[in-house]
Amino acid sequence: MQFTFAVTAALFGAALAAPAPQSNQTKESVQITDFHARKNHLQGTLNGPVDSIDFKIIASEEAGTKGFVCTASAAEGEDKLKMKPNAYNCKGGDDNHHYAFELVSVGDDNVMTLQIIHQTAPAFGFWGNVDVPTYCHAGGDETMICQQIGDVTANLHL
Repeated sequence: MQFTFAVTAALFGAALAAPAPQSNQTKESVQITDFHARKNHLQGTLNGPVDSIDFKIIASEEAGTKGFVCTASAAEGEDKLKMKPNAYNCKGGDDNHHYAFELVSVGDDNVMTLQIIHQTAPAFGFWGNVDVPTYCHAGGDETMICQQIGDVTANLHL
């Protein structure tokens, strides 16, 4: 009995000491297209808060290419979008298969970092951060309109 217990304890201890597998391998790549953001309340500067975002996610799947439309606007009475960890759902999926995004940061160089989330089952899916470079120009009435420049691919992982 002591031998069996000792072997079991040693194997269990080795299993605990082994590092957990990490998965940073890309599981899915999606295209970000037609990205637009609006900065409002500039107050004489070029960097006001982002109060709306809209873009498309183009996902290539076995069944073909699918498009998802992602939009978010500041809540009533607020002048900016909520940043991460507040997620905004994209249109074009169902309860167990959809995309969402979070605004992670807005750089001084007008690069907007998004976290793209693809839910593939209840409480399971892929995610990844992506930098979207933009060119901003006057939008009138103390606003700036920022448009995506160049293709952007988001690599999603577990």
